Amino acid sequence: MHIRLMRLAIAICMILVMALPSMAAKTDYPEVVFILDASGSMWGRAGGVPKIDIAKKVMAKAVPGLPKEVRVGLVAYGHRRKGDCKDVEILVKPGSQDRDGLLAKVKKLSPKGKTPLAASVMQTAEMLKSKENETTIILVSDGIETCHDDPCNSIKKLKESGIKFILHVVGFDVDQKGKKQLECLAQAGAGEYFTASDADSLLAALNKVKVEVARKVEKAKSKKVKAKSRLGKLKISMPKDSSKTLAGVRIVRAKDNKKIKETQKAEGTHPLLAGKYKVLLLYANTNYKVADQVSIGEYEVVGGETTEINLGALAINIAEPLGKVVTGVELMDQDAEKRYLLHFDDKNGYYMFRNRPLPNGTYSLGFQLGRNEKPSTLYRDIKIEPGKTTVQTVDSGIQLKKAPSADVQAWKLTKAGSDEELFTIARRWDNDWPIWLAMPAPPGTYDLWVKTKGMEDFLPVGEGIEINKGETLSFDTGL
Repeated sequence: MHIRLMRLAIAICMILVMALPSMAAKTDYPEVVFILDASGSMWGRAGGVPKIDIAKKVMAKAVPGLPKEVRVGLVAYGHRRKGDCKDVEILVKPGSQDRDGLLAKVKKLSPKGKTPLAASVMQTAEMLKSKENETTIILVSDGIETCHDDPCNSIKKLKESGIKFILHVVGFDVDQKGKKQLECLAQAGAGEYFTASDADSLLAALNKVKVEVARKVEKAKSKKVKAKSRLGKLKISMPKDSSKTLAGVRIVRAKDNKKIKETQKAEGTHPLLAGKYKVLLLYANTNYKVADQVSIGEYEVVGGETTEINLGALAINIAEPLGKVVTGVELMDQDAEKRYLLHFDDKNGYYMFRNRPLPNGTYSLGFQLGRNEKPSTLYRDIKIEPGKTTVQTVDSGIQLKKAPSADVQAWKLTKAGSDEELFTIARRWDNDWPIWLAMPAPPGTYDLWVKTKGMEDFLPVGEGIEINKGETLSFDTGL
């Protein structure tokens, strides 16, 4: 009896172990499959280095750089036999978590044979038929198809068959004929074509694809799943002290634009019914003026789950006395190519240079100087990252030495040797403000122009003026 019980227990354990894979939670994260060219031409050199060595070096950087949630696969062609169009090998099946093993396979590749592009993609796609999520295939090739008459049409038919994949193609040191064919493959696979000529450009191409994959990972994290409850949560967080520039947050239901909630406390968790919502940050203004409303996007709240909005922040560290002339701060969203926020206040500068919470992205910073009609963009490519405060230091500028007798009406600063204007400063009708104030200007080389009373045009009074970081240049016009 005792032996029978033991046998029964062992059998139950075996059944449970065999059932584990099917019981495991399915992941919705994207997968990436690399198809590497290991044909004989990869022994050719780019910049004096064998292309296969460059590819191995770049893969050693690109693969570990993928988001940790992404599973990978590896296919290579032309590495086992010469003259064999069937020389395509699945080295690592799609869905693998063994990145070290994948890179070990890459290191062992030794170019030998032909370039069966269509066959390599077709064999890869064959393994993706059962996958519900779209797989990103990255094909790296240094030449054209040598085995198939019409590879583009073959890829097009694969897409039309319903297999979920997107094909990006990197042309590594290819001629115009090769570029044209590889572009066709990428287009047929609904992906992008990238040109690479050395290690840096090859890595840059793979990094661009990595950014796309990372977006898919973030989307998968917030993907709607079957909810146990209709009530979910929206959690808004931002770096310390940045919330002081907010008058609050407004949450609007997307389907009918109905305001669901508005509160002065933007940070924290907001319980909401499952659905899509627009979130607006309300940036505070002084002297009881209405807050500036800026939409930061549309978010889906899922029942029983928490959707997180993790903002970054911008701190403007401006040196004295460069801030005295600033009457407005403009932030431009470089990615969307549009204005994000304009804070104008010529009477009370309480919020002017305080830390502001911002969504993740790249921004330009401009200042409205004096009574100018529009801000002047002074700083570009400011990166804002979730949970971090980015500091933009403004510690350089220029100031004209005061010369009231010259009756200066306006002056402007342009990039040296060009008509590209940084800003123009004009006096008020009743006094000379702000002609003699210090003006913020990024480090660089500039030309200075002045207009005096009665003049129609600006006259150059300074050429090749150097403004260095950390200094406010005092300039004597000689007038």
